Amino acid sequence: MKENAFKWRAMRLGVACFGLCLAGCIKSQETDRPEARVRAGWDNYRRGEYSTALKDFQYAVAHTPQKSATQLAALYGEATIWHLRRPDEDLVRAALLYRQIIECAPTSNEAAWSWLGLARIKALPIDGENSELQSQLDAYQAVIDRFPFHPAGEESFLMQQAAKLDVWDVNRTREVLAALQHFVKTHPQSPWLSAAYDLMAHCGTVLGMPDLRLDAAIQSWKNAEIDPANPIRDFSWTYWKLATIAEFEVGDFEMAREYFHKFIKESPADQKVFIAKQELKRMADLENRVQAERAVP
Repeated sequence: MKENAFKWRAMRLGVACFGLCLAGCIKSQETDRPEARVRAGWDNYRRGEYSTALKDFQYAVAHTPQKSATQLAALYGEATIWHLRRPDEDLVRAALLYRQIIECAPTSNEAAWSWLGLARIKALPIDGENSELQSQLDAYQAVIDRFPFHPAGEESFLMQQAAKLDVWDVNRTREVLAALQHFVKTHPQSPWLSAAYDLMAHCGTVLGMPDLRLDAAIQSWKNAEIDPANPIRDFSWTYWKLATIAEFEVGDFEMAREYFHKFIKESPADQKVFIAKQELKRMADLENRVQAERAVP
């Protein structure tokens, strides 16, 4: 009996071990799937584990059919690592990979982002000096011409306009403002609307147009995207900025009060709450004084 019980326990242990080994093998097979390695690559990239991410992408490239969607995604991940990792970036290798993607699938999503990657490399400073402006504009235009309604093309357009604004020129600023106003009308669903309105607000500052600056700042806030990884957003600085523009630049006390109250409610412990309350009192006193003066015959 004891011998049979021992054999039974040994058999159960063997089955359990086999089950564990089988589960481990299945899990290993799942994590070694190229698609899973691409996902792991981006996770490692976000954590700053660039060497591990690079291995993930390179594994996926080597274990997928040529020009397949998974291989293109892995190639783009590898290019991004070489482009953006710090330190040990390799812009030459990144550019080669971007061009490989474009050659393999010129109309793909990865090709659009690869064109933008090439433009961003071209716009990088050289020996501490900004690259030649026209060269930057042409590089961004190449993306815009090919993918005008793709997020990569839209981002390229905004980077192009921002590059133009690096040079202080009133006439050029007017041209940029007109281009941005056309953009927000023709790209109402763009994920870059908030950034476009930010640039418009800057144009308003340069051109001495406070009403435009205030309206653009409000639209930038209203069109800001929610980060799924950080859904709790702090708008205290936005409220402060809108309140001060409304009060000091536009003279719209009603709007200034609205955003000062939002600021106080959002950040009751902020040191600027004291100043906000002072400004609310100052505006009220000024309005009361004006009304009193008007009442005097």
